[in-house]
Amino acid sequence: VWDDIKWQYKFGSDVIKLILVNVGVFVVVQILLLIGVLSQHTFAKTILSAISLHSNLQVLLHQPWQIFTYMFVHEGFFHILWNMLALYWFGNIVGDLIGKSKVIPIYILGGLVGGAFYLLAYNLLPYFQNSVQAATAIGASAGVTAIVMAATTISPNYEVRLFMVLNLKLKWLTAAYIFVDLISIQYDNPGGHIAHLGGFFIGWLYVFLLQKGVDMAKPFHALEDFFTKLFTKKSNLKVAYKNENKQTTNQQQRQTFAKQNNVNVNKQEYLDSILDKINKSSYESLSQEEKDFLFKVSQED
Repeated sequence: VWDDIKWQYKFGSDVIKLILVNVGVFVVVQILLLIGVLSQHTFAKTILSAISLHSNLQVLLHQPWQIFTYMFVHEGFFHILWNMLALYWFGNIVGDLIGKSKVIPIYILGGLVGGAFYLLAYNLLPYFQNSVQAATAIGASAGVTAIVMAATTISPNYEVRLFMVLNLKLKWLTAAYIFVDLISIQYDNPGGHIAHLGGFFIGWLYVFLLQKGVDMAKPFHALEDFFTKLFTKKSNLKVAYKNENKQTTNQQQRQTFAKQNNVNVNKQEYLDSILDKINKSSYESLSQEEKDFLFKVSQED
């Protein structure tokens, strides 16, 4: 099983990689929580709290990584199940329509902007005054809604089959999703619904700017290239091969020239020096004497 997971992470699509990371974090968190319960220790809850997104800005200031880690954390089985199913379905649509390399940047942007929406709402709106000190957010939902909206913006009339019986266009499915999130803010999980709206917004903005020629994923790809080059061991083999190949070619050129023009062995050394000079600079760099010698050699029978 472990070998299959490693193979999928190495050679699988970006959608599969995101799912594996989310599932991996979920499994680790669940095991830690189980150990914490059995041992009657609070270390697992402390770790979970450290990787969740706190609405209290003082906590976030001391643990700034929360704005990134929270988007890979799930507590309940059905929470991660529905998020991963949506990520798989819509992530593949986005990958097919605008490129598989766009999926991870959209997911991360959705998580970051969704987290920002959550923080702004809890710290600015009077409705959240009583809960801002203790509220936390977790889950991939904001990243997933960004991918859902990206797919919808690219192809609003793309049809998906729901429950194996109903064909529904993405624009109507996404519109219903947004409406449910809006009206649900006043009931349960308001922070989660607000984060979803942030994901929807950045998913639309990403595709809108992409259609204008601006790719918000460029910084992610530049960062990826930087770390790839940083951890890739450089080899001098290619350079050595090129030098050796060049030397061999130069030698073959000289031998061919000498053979074709019946150059005397005693003249070969002088001829080599002239050919070297041409290779390093140009024919124009030769002195008149060298040019005359080269012309004379070429005319000899």
